[in-house]
Amino acid sequence: MSAPDRIREAVQAVLDEDGDGWTVPYLVVAMGIERMREDGSIEAASWYYAPAEQAEWMTVGLLEAAMELRAGAETCD
Repeated sequence: MSAPDRIREAVQAVLDEDGDGWTVPYLVVAMGIERMREDGSIEAASWYYAPAEQAEWMTVGLLEAAMELRAGAETCD
């Protein structure tokens, strides 16, 4: 199974728990990643993943939609 398939399957399993019938035809995963350097310090970076076969316009659209959702969300800082 390819990396995109494994990621899509994991996200789909979470959606299936809700039982609302949503599926994952397109995918962008955004996250913060970290690694330990040899000197003991931590290197951190922002990272995103989208399947290579996914159209660029879909990836950009999903990232833009996520930013709009975040901007409109009520948060406690």
